[in-house]
Formats: sequence, structure tokens, C-alpha cells
Amino acid sequence: MLKFKIIQIYKLLSRCLLLGVSCALIGGATFASPSTEGIQIYQKNLPLSPEHKQKLADDITRYRTADNIWDVLREEFSLPHYENNSEVQEKIEWFMNNQDSLLRAASRAAPYLYYILQQVKKRHLPAELVLLPIIESGYNPFSLSNVGAAGIWQLMPDTASGLGIKRDSWYDGRRDIIASTRAALIYLDYLQSFFEGNWLYAIAAYNTGEGNVLTAIKRNIRNGISTSFWSLPVAQETKDYVPSLLALATIISHPDQYPIYFPPVRNAPYLAQVDLGTQISLKYAATLAGISHQKMIQLNPGFGRSSTSSTSKKGPSKLVLPIENIEQFTENLALSPLNPPINWMHYKVKSGDTIASVAKKFDTTSSAIRKLNHLSKNNLRQGTNLLIPSNSQAVLGQEDIKEQHPITVANKKTEKKIITTLENQSAPSYRLQPGDTVYMIRSKDTLESIAKRFHIDTKLLQATNHLTHKQIKPGKQLIIPTHAAQANNTKTSTAQSLQPNDTLYMVRRGDTIEKIARKFRTTPSSIRLANLIDDHSLIEGEKIVVPTHIRS
Repeated sequence: MLKFKIIQIYKLLSRCLLLGVSCALIGGATFASPSTEGIQIYQKNLPLSPEHKQKLADDITRYRTADNIWDVLREEFSLPHYENNSEVQEKIEWFMNNQDSLLRAASRAAPYLYYILQQVKKRHLPAELVLLPIIESGYNPFSLSNVGAAGIWQLMPDTASGLGIKRDSWYDGRRDIIASTRAALIYLDYLQSFFEGNWLYAIAAYNTGEGNVLTAIKRNIRNGISTSFWSLPVAQETKDYVPSLLALATIISHPDQYPIYFPPVRNAPYLAQVDLGTQISLKYAATLAGISHQKMIQLNPGFGRSSTSSTSKKGPSKLVLPIENIEQFTENLALSPLNPPINWMHYKVKSGDTIASVAKKFDTTSSAIRKLNHLSKNNLRQGTNLLIPSNSQAVLGQEDIKEQHPITVANKKTEKKIITTLENQSAPSYRLQPGDTVYMIRSKDTLESIAKRFHIDTKLLQATNHLTHKQIKPGKQLIIPTHAAQANNTKTSTAQSLQPNDTLYMVRRGDTIEKIARKFRTTPSSIRLANLIDDHSLIEGEKIVVPTHIRS
């Protein structure tokens, strides 16, 4: 009870801090300082100016040449690690005997480490807190405990709500790395203040609640027993929790004594956040950015559906992307079909659907559906095709824009036919596809060198841009039809991710991760980790890896 009363006291503070972040995203500054925020922030879908492109190029160079963050981290540690304590030694031994588990957690942490370290330093908190999500969730943003804690920081619903975290049918901020990290650090800062700077108490309270820790302290005082953390009568989980964090910090602090391989992570901004101001399909956004759909979901785990939040719900419409993909994404987005509104989309009525339920699903109104489809009753017949009116801007995916792009490049077999079509002067002009690249010609470029760089046919490049000759001028822009090469690369990377005896499975209607796991006699957690998905991320027709080499 004490916990929730105090959380309420901090509710206004935390919400103001979160609101301050939101204001920064939509204000005049295009870039946040990487030294304080740990993430670059960009405005809505506008092409980058030459100055911003140069700044971005400098940031990318800094990222590629930065030191290893694990080396930096051990220099930032400030807490005593009690490495001679028997409980800490026991946890060190456990980590040394379970290095595969630690490696998986460290690999999942890689995209987020720099951001979280900067947030910790910004608040003058101990750097050891960067390791806390390894103990909490193995840095898995899709982790959900059996008592309802979620995300890398394993925030409970009531605690998250008290800290200003948004949750609805579209979005769960507990899984959002940006929102949950800020909330968790606000809570940890409060806990150390509550316990007058005693970080062992604070870390223990993060696990079990400050009320339980305070009760244990008072009990020991009454009994005349030491009130050090190591003597407190707290739950066994909490007794293991604190020494686990200290053991991990000890291992990282002494790499010669405890040789464990941690995958290198650059000590520079890897993540960037783009404020779109509208809703977009994650799959479509991935193709615009030139990354896999799986990676897009990994970097934006807060969204529980296949798109960013509905604008009418005023949920987040910000995407997190690797900094190296920002220029491609912003250039493609500015030229993509996201800008002109789409007035409707098709929907096939399923069993049990009503106009009200369909309207809720697509975030529109029953009257709008009735008007567009000339319906006078609420009854819907299964199998009927409905026209669904879009909101201010449609949730776009590749399937929504087929009619707007009459010319596509599917594979090498059709390439010659398309080149011939494009060369025909009566044919429509090529339109930018999701995943294509807008490229500015440089002084030493030739048509052949550009085609080779992007792994496409020179004739295709020439036909796509309606060039009558191979001479090109520096400073001009070319459309590079890289979506074809990316489609081939996606198939290759998916095949390479399969282990011996694994299965590539196409998701069917009604599937859940648990159902698929039972069908293949594997574990739901192995499917979630292999694909970085949860039930809300399953898309009918999408192929996922089922790790059947792992049997339940």
C-alpha cells in the first residue's frame, strides 16, 4: 500500500518529465544531444537538409569508429560490488557456468545499451543499473512474467501507470525501450532517495517493493539484528536478485579474471527516433528504411499491432530506427504514398463481425462504414467485402499500394520484360516502391558503378529513370529499385537463420504462439526469441522460424 501512495506522489513529476520529452520531439530542434539523450531525434517525414545530412554522416562515422561500450562501462561503475561476499561469489559461478544465456542477453541488449547508459548518466545514477534488465528479462522487450510484469525493466501495470506509462490496445509503453527506461530510472531514483542513498535497499525494493524492504528493516531493528541488506528477512528471489546484479558487474569489471565474451557494442548513438505525426504499418516502414520487418519490431516493441498507434487515440507515432537507415527512410517516406490520403481499404467480413466491432478494429465509426457501403442494417454476412473508410491518413502496407504502383520488380525472370515496358514511351513512369532508394549522383559515379553498388542491372537502372543514354550528372537524383534486391536478401537471411531441423512456418488465421508451439512440440518462448514477436505481432501469411531443434 505504501508503494502505491508514494508512486502517486511521483506521478506528476514523472509525467512532467515524459511530457518534456514529447515537447522536445515536436519542437524546433531537429537533433537531440547524444551526450545527454543517447538517441538522435528527427522531425516529421521531411527530406533531410544538406546540413542535417552532413551531421548525420558525422554521427555515422562517429558510431563506426567508437570504442567498445563494455570497456567504457567498467570505468563508469561506482557501487561497491561485494565480490568477496559468498552470495555474490555463488552468482559469479552461476554466470560463468551459463555463458550462453548471458551471451544471448548481451546480444539482445546491444541496440539499447548506449541509450540506456546515457539516460543513467544524465540522472547521475550508478552505471551498474544498465545491467539490471539482464537480470530482469535478459534484455528481452517481449518478456512477460507470470504475474504480469512486462518489458526489459519488467514493470507491473500499476507501477507503470503511476509512472505515466501509456497502455492501450495499440501500445504498451512497458515494452517501449524509450518510455520504459525513463520510467524505470525515475522509479529507481525515487527508491534511492526513499532509502537515503542506500542502493542495495533501492535495488532490492525495485524487485520486491519498498514496503517489503522497509518492513524487513524494521523487523531487524526490533530484534536487535543488523539492518544491512545481507541480513534482511526478504523473499529468496530478492536475496538472489541483488547479488546477481553485483556479480555481473564484478565479471565485467575484471575481464582477465572472468573471461566471458561480450559482443562488441559501439559507445555512440545507434538509435534514432523519427516523429511521423501519423500512423504507418511497421512492415511498410521497414521496407522504406531498408531493414527487415523483424528488426523493425525489435526496435519498436511497444506497438502491439502491425502498425504504430492510431492517431485518433493520440498514441505514439514515433519510430525508432538504426541511425544508418535514417536518410534512406526519410527520403523514401517523403516520396512514398503515405503523403496523399487513401480514402478506403477492403475488408472481408469474418464470422462474428458486426459493424460496431469492425469500426472499432479500424478506428472508424459505424455510420461511416454504413454510408460508404450503403448499409441500412447492422447485420453483416460472412465473406462480404466491405469498404473501410480511412482516417486522416491510412495505415499503409505493401498490400495497400498495389494499385498505385503499376510497375514493380518481383524477380530476375521478369526484369527483362519490365525493362522493355519502361523503355516504351507510352508506358507509365516508374513510381518509388517501398524499400527503394533515392540516390544523389557523385562526381566519380557512372551508371555501371551505381548499379554494381546496389546489386541491380544497369539497364534496369537506366529504364527506371527513363535515361536515354548512360551519361549522368553529379548532383542529380536517381531512383534505385533496391526493393527487388532486398526481397532476395530477406529470403536468403531467413533461410540462413534456420538451424538444422527447424521449420519455416506460414502463420494461419487464428494462430497463437502457444498453438504453433504445441503443433511442433517446441516451446513458446523459443518461438518468441527466434522471431522477436508476440501474439499481437503474428500476421496471417507471414513466415516465421519455428525452432523445432528445441523440443519442449
